[in-house]
Amino acid sequence: MRSLIFILLLAIPCSLAIIKETIECARVQRNSTCFIEGVTFESPTEEYFAAFPTSSHIIIESSEILHFSAQLFDALAETAFLTLKGCLIPTVTFRSDELHCLRIDNTGLREFAVTPHENRNLNTLIINGNPLSAIPPNVRYLTALSILDLSNNQLEYVKLGWFQTMDNLLVLDLSGNRIARIDVHPSLRLARLKNFWINHNHLQNVPFFPNFAPSLRRVRLVENHWSCEWVAQVRQSIWDSVIQVYGAEYLCADKLDGGLCCYEGYPLNNTDIQFEQAEVTYFDNKRHSEPFPRAERLTAVVEKQAERQHVLLKQSYSVLEQKYRRLVEQKEQLEQRFINTVRELERTVQRLTAELTEAQDTIRAQNLKIVL
Repeated sequence: MRSLIFILLLAIPCSLAIIKETIECARVQRNSTCFIEGVTFESPTEEYFAAFPTSSHIIIESSEILHFSAQLFDALAETAFLTLKGCLIPTVTFRSDELHCLRIDNTGLREFAVTPHENRNLNTLIINGNPLSAIPPNVRYLTALSILDLSNNQLEYVKLGWFQTMDNLLVLDLSGNRIARIDVHPSLRLARLKNFWINHNHLQNVPFFPNFAPSLRRVRLVENHWSCEWVAQVRQSIWDSVIQVYGAEYLCADKLDGGLCCYEGYPLNNTDIQFEQAEVTYFDNKRHSEPFPRAERLTAVVEKQAERQHVLLKQSYSVLEQKYRRLVEQKEQLEQRFINTVRELERTVQRLTAELTEAQDTIRAQNLKIVL
């Protein structure tokens, strides 16, 4: 009896391997890219029995996977590039020793997690067009990243210290979010960062900019709520460091300084917020302190910010109204030009018609003379 039970226990893993179902490619491109469509997992159990096809590049689209779990990443046997796009995938838990590039594009992603193990393989992480509002501090475990693109999401807060472990980080794109605050420790150095995009956010200042990026060469800053004091402070630093600033603004609600809209009265630093110390464990088992604001002391700051936002909204409304009026004027001018052009064409057609009629009459008269 015991021998029979032992045989059955040995057979269980084999039976699980046999019934594991490989998801098929809907189509395969010439470069061996596998497109997977219409995948749906109704229960977490199905994830354990799923196997992806052997392909270096897999694109999953038009699918519904409520949680792209660590087990699903494990099922990507030899995949180096994975793209999730045009799907419903609200949660992703990343774990992979094979992937070099992960892209999550318009999947309704709300929660992105990274397993707490140092990863030295993932080179590129792109998360675009999702309602993602927070970056997990565990992103620091992705130490091999050279490109980190988190643009066009709904991020509200970023701590650059999360990226300090990424020794090869060249590109950091935080544009098109709702970021109102970026925390930077005075000693932080992102040694190799060359491209830093923070345009189209709600920022008033970025502390210790650009000192934290000694190799910075290109930056985008437009469409924020910059403090004029901060703009004046960093302008000379940008010039001295030979940093190219892409984009410029021309119409501002308050003040224009060096191609950036800025607003008087904003504090240069959040010195009115006091911080507590909270310990966090990094992957190297060392403990470090991170600041968190005391909740009871934030009330005054929040009220000030609300008042500033109200003033800013009124100013923005005035700017938009001016833009609208100018567009209306341009529309009327274009319409008048179009009408004038049409009338001129009508006169030209009438003249050509008259000349053609006259020429036809002349030809008929000549032909009549010849017949006579």
